[in-house]
Amino acid sequence: MRMSLAWKATTLILLNVVLTFTAGILARNYVLNPELAKVERLNDQKTLHQLGILENLIKSSMLESVNRLQSIAKRIDSNHWEQFATAVQQLDAASDLSYVIVANDATDIVQVRPGPYFDMSDLPTPDEINQILTAMRSQAEFPALNLLETDGGPVIFAGDTIVQPNPYRPAVFIAVSRIDEPFIQRVSTYSGVDITLVNHDEFNALTEEPRALSGLRSESARLHWSVDDSSGNAIVMTEIGLPPRSYDDRLMPPTLFIALLCTLAMWGIAIWLLYRTTIRPMNVASSTLRTIMENRDYEQRLHYQHRDEFGRLITFFNRLLGMVDRHTSELETLSLTDPLTGLGNRRAFDHQSQRFWSLAERTQSRMALIAFDIDYFKRYNDTYGHPAGDQVIKEFARILVETFKRASDVVARVGGEEFLVLTHDTPTGSCQILANRVLQDLRKLRLEHTMAPKGIVTACFTRHPMPTCRWKLPYRESMRFCTPPRRLDAIAPCTVMRWSTIFSRQRWQTL
Repeated sequence: MRMSLAWKATTLILLNVVLTFTAGILARNYVLNPELAKVERLNDQKTLHQLGILENLIKSSMLESVNRLQSIAKRIDSNHWEQFATAVQQLDAASDLSYVIVANDATDIVQVRPGPYFDMSDLPTPDEINQILTAMRSQAEFPALNLLETDGGPVIFAGDTIVQPNPYRPAVFIAVSRIDEPFIQRVSTYSGVDITLVNHDEFNALTEEPRALSGLRSESARLHWSVDDSSGNAIVMTEIGLPPRSYDDRLMPPTLFIALLCTLAMWGIAIWLLYRTTIRPMNVASSTLRTIMENRDYEQRLHYQHRDEFGRLITFFNRLLGMVDRHTSELETLSLTDPLTGLGNRRAFDHQSQRFWSLAERTQSRMALIAFDIDYFKRYNDTYGHPAGDQVIKEFARILVETFKRASDVVARVGGEEFLVLTHDTPTGSCQILANRVLQDLRKLRLEHTMAPKGIVTACFTRHPMPTCRWKLPYRESMRFCTPPRRLDAIAPCTVMRWSTIFSRQRWQTL
């Protein structure tokens, strides 16, 4: 299958782009992205580990607050709830509690003391307090720490008890922190990550979202983190927003797709420029060279305006065409010219006779053929030598040229001493006069020829009639199939051959 240079270049470029992008995608998906996923997974694990440490610190702080409450209560000897309240307020100032619940052993006397993060717009309801006290009594071990979903939202509480016979002294101590937006904001500040509370449906949707290549975060770069109660139920559910990912593990991300389009566009422009600057000029030059070869018109030249490497090649081609044109002209001149006389040779006479014969047929005009032969020329060469014979031929050729000087006259040397003259649209009488003038001018030269009857060089008549003579004119075959418009006068030396039609009998008239 033959392919043009443009298609070859396009195929190679497209193959290069496909192989390059395929190798890039394979290296990206199987070498680079897995390494980046490992780094990403380590960072995500570090974030979750950091949040776990913060969770343990909050729990430890809650238990410490309960222990301090218990220590304060033990120092009270009588029913001094007011002293206890003052001490609790001092404790709350150094903690992260929302409020503190104290009660006697029977929990029929209950006080709620606000902490530093107590919100007056979100007071705990009696039902919420009862839920916390009930959860406190249900604990198996003390000090107790647990999470609880109350009517007011999730809370984390830590509590302890003192077995006290005096019912008017506090025996139950519970430190409570609401897990609300302010609490999550404080945790976000401590951890340095963006944490948001979510409900059950949002948390389930986040856990079901496809995982990224690292395996922990979702494809939207989010982590899920939950804190369970003692029964294993998720009470606090959060969404952790992470910084933008440093890589994209999709098969064809937008950046790579845009890069592929830009690459194809750039290569498309490169192919177009290659076609405009190189391939199309080469096609034009090839077509021009084909035309030159078919028409053999070596005078035609290739055209290219730029002075680049291809322009230098075109310049050398034009120089080569010029050399071929000159050599062809010289060869044609040599092949059509008699070197001794400068007249046309037999080949030139054949070409010109064909052209004038066709012209005579189209214009319905007359043609005449005159054949000249120098008498006893072989004896002249034997007697005076070939150089002298060549000089006689030159003189006779000069006489013919001076006599038949119309542009339509064809004079040719077809043999050693034989000449043919073809005239177009010339009356028979004029042909006879011109033929006699040539013979007379030759006699006037008085060229010595001792072996001739008259002692000088003369021209003689043809000894054979034209239909059987040794000159095979090219148009004789044509004359067998067409009838000249009028008549063809074939005049041998001092002989006129007239044809009224092709099939009429030849009649010779001696001048």
